This record gives sequence, structure tokens and C-alpha cells, in this order.
Amino acid sequence: MSYQVIARKYRPAKFSDITAQEHVTRTIQNSLRMGRVGHGYIFSGLRGVGKTTAARIFAKALNCQRLTDDPDYLLQVTEPCGKCESCRDFEAGTSLNISEFDAASNNSVDDIRALRENVRYGPQKGKYRVYIIDEVHMLSIAAFNAFLKTLEEPPPHAIFIFATTELHKIPATISSRCQRFNFKRIPLDAIQKQLQSICDAEHIVVEGDALQLVGRKAQGSMRDAQSILDQVIAFSAENDHDGAISYQGVAELLNYIDDDTMFDVTDAVAAQNPVKMLDVAQFVIKNGYDEQDFLEKLIEHLRNFLVVQNLSSTKLIERPDAVRERYQRDAGNFSPRGVMQMADFLLLTQKELKFQFEYQFRFELALLKLIDLVHAPLSSSTSTATTPSPQKKKPLSST
Repeated sequence: MSYQVIARKYRPAKFSDITAQEHVTRTIQNSLRMGRVGHGYIFSGLRGVGKTTAARIFAKALNCQRLTDDPDYLLQVTEPCGKCESCRDFEAGTSLNISEFDAASNNSVDDIRALRENVRYGPQKGKYRVYIIDEVHMLSIAAFNAFLKTLEEPPPHAIFIFATTELHKIPATISSRCQRFNFKRIPLDAIQKQLQSICDAEHIVVEGDALQLVGRKAQGSMRDAQSILDQVIAFSAENDHDGAISYQGVAELLNYIDDDTMFDVTDAVAAQNPVKMLDVAQFVIKNGYDEQDFLEKLIEHLRNFLVVQNLSSTKLIERPDAVRERYQRDAGNFSPRGVMQMADFLLLTQKELKFQFEYQFRFELALLKLIDLVHAPLSSSTSTATTPSPQKKKPLSST
């Protein structure tokens, strides 16, 4: 049997398995218990947060025979049983009541017309025919218009579930006829917990800080985190300790610049040390790190200083405890105004650096300018504003 990637092997099969989307699963389960199932749903949100997975579980639950026949199971459990004929057909990919479409490759008017013709026919088994349309924002305007009448007056057996990463591209005439659910970005601790359970199931030894780094790289997407974990497992297979995954190994694979380098930048600013700042720039360039990525992480680094300065706490900083303590300690080296000036400058530099020649020099110059930003004397306009202006001479009175 061929290898199955982690994202598919550990794909949720029940509502309770979906991570960090309780506001969606709770509403859907309540609608099943109350028999208040709508005809159109839009699931929107970041890639890899569970939109299509939730749609598939919802579709499976709608035709689950046990949920239909057992009122107690419906009220108390409200999960697809996975054992009835309908659930087994779905798992085997042979269910005729659940259809999935990729709007990215089936986005023409003719495709929607074919779907409309298919919608007229009722289910062979169960109560509903469910149509899951992924990346629905890729449909053309003409295709949306062709679909409008069907969505406005659908057959009683038809349910449409649309999944999209770009809700703003769906016409208001479509979205207003559907129930909309916004899937949240998955918190780092939830991603780390899920990855740890996967490693435990796969009997893989892993450092907690390593999984946190994977989660940070995924930026709120569970699927991205699981894909990265697949890479990390393969990279660490030759380790001496039975393929144990270490923080250093993950950082090496992901070409990740660690927090120490970011602190080197702010230390150089605080100490007004241009030599140390140029050493950091050379480290980034010689090791082949992407300068844009470095500036992005440096902006996040400054954001963490602002969090400490404004909250007097590190609870919103997603880092190991030792790094949090360093943020707490070093935050006093700068004023909030100075940190904001550096962040504003880096945001501007990040945009301009894409279109400039002499890339290395401009990158070095940007880092050196951080020192000048924080320690430059007050501008002349500021000093003038604080200095009292000389009194004007009164005109001589005429005699």
C-alpha cells in the first residue's frame, strides 16, 4: 500500500476532531438536532483550517442512517456513526448523494448548467443530495448568475456547501442566500497539541520547541503544519536517536532564522554598535536567508517588544519561556515610540526593497539606519516648537 501523507491520514472524521472551530461545529450540530438544516452554506477562511473537512463531515451526517433513525443518538452524540451503509459508501468514495466540485477547474456557465440539471434528481438513498463546491470564488460572474435561480428556489432534497478562501469575491446575491461561517485561524498551541498527538501515534520522539517552530511556520493553517511535519520527519530519519526531531533540525530544514539573531539586531541598536549590525547583515546574506523573510520576522520581533511595553506581560508572545523572559528583560532598552519608528521604517523598507538594485547594500543600509532612528537627536522642527518665539516689536505710535 502506498504511503498516505499525514494531512490525509489524520484528517478529522467527526465534528469533535475538528480543531479550534467549535463555533461552526456547535451551530451545525444544533441545526441537525433541531431539524433546521438550511439549503445553502458558505465556509470561508484561511487555507488549511478545516473548511472542506467540515463540509464533508456535515454532508456525511446529513444522510447518516443512525442519526435519522435513533433520536437519542441524534440528541446526545450528533456525529456521523461511520458504520451505516451511507457512511461506509461515503468513506469508500462511492456515495451518489454527495458530490464534490472544484470551481477552479469547473467554473464555466456550461459546468453550472450541468450541475443544475443534476440537482433536479432526488437521492437514491437517504434524505439529501449534498453538493460541496470548493474554491467557489473562482466561478465566473456568468456562472454565478446561472446558479442564482437554483440557489433561490432549490429542490427540498438539495443542499449546497460552498468553501472559499476569498469571501469578498462571492457576489452579494449569492452570499445573502446562504448561511455564512467564518473559520478562524488555528491558534499556535492548538496546532502544537495536534502535532504532538500525531507524533505520539507515529511513535516519534520530538522536542516541544521543534513543534512550536513548525506551528509558527504554518501561520494558523493545520494542513500546512502537517505537511511541514511530514518534511521534518523525513529530514530527521537519519538522526542517531531513532529519528528524534530536534529544534535545531527543524530550524535547519526550514532555513529559519532563530530568535537570537533578532535579539542581535536590537542589541546592536541599543548599544549603537554598527559593527555588530553589519555582522548580522553578513550572516543573513552569506547563509542564503531571504532578506524579505528576515525583515518580516524582525517586524514580528519588534511587535513582541510593543506587546511587553503595553501589557507589561508576555502572554501574547508565542515563544518558549526562556525567550519570553528575554523579551521582558530587553523591552526596557527602548521607548515604545522608538520601537514603532523602527517597525514603520521596516514596513516601508520591505515594500521598497522588492524594486531596488544594489540589494545587499540597501539591506545593510536599512539595518544601520535603525540605529540612527532610535538615537538621532530631536529634529529641528521639534526643538523649534519647544522654544518660545521672540516677541514681535510693537509698531511706533504716530505722534
